Amino acid sequence: MSKPQTRRKTIQDLSPIEGVYSDFVLLKNNKLVSIIEVPGINFDLLAEYEQNRLFEDYGAYLAQNSHYNIQELSSTIPVDMKFFNMEWKRNYIEIKDRPDFNEHRKQLVASYVNEFSSIELNSDLTVKQHSVVITEKLNDRTLDALKNTEQRLREKVKELSSSLKDILESYDIEPVILNAKEILLMLHRLFDFKDSIYR
Repeated sequence: MSKPQTRRKTIQDLSPIEGVYSDFVLLKNNKLVSIIEVPGINFDLLAEYEQNRLFEDYGAYLAQNSHYNIQELSSTIPVDMKFFNMEWKRNYIEIKDRPDFNEHRKQLVASYVNEFSSIELNSDLTVKQHSVVITEKLNDRTLDALKNTEQRLREKVKELSSSLKDILESYDIEPVILNAKEILLMLHRLFDFKDSIYR
């Protein structure tokens, strides 16, 4: 008698993500997820008292919103240079057949295209990405419960984003609420940046 074959696990089996609903990601543990992305601040440009004030303000923000059980996610990721490189490629295409540009200038632009494409593919430049992860528990697997959970999560995200905006206003940066597609792209970037840059 032969043994029953066990099915091999796929990435879908291992992934905590079940699907997408509205602007949110639905997890298998019955939670809707939203993410607020916070651009990094260059600490080298801040005076010591400004650095201390930023830490104090952010600490107060976390304490004030601790009842929401928010999670912080910070990671070093390669800089996404796709649009920057596309601009250089467009520039080269525009000038390559123009007689009013000499060959040296055309070669210079072509070398920029080559260099920046190489940097993008090798992921040599990195940036710190900060995110605030907000979840809301789905009580029941019905459409009404899903709509109610969505509404509660939207209110939570709006409140948390507004508080963050107040803290970051003096640094001339603004938090960005990610939609479901951007959340999935961000997760893809965390797992496999090199492949994600082609998406």
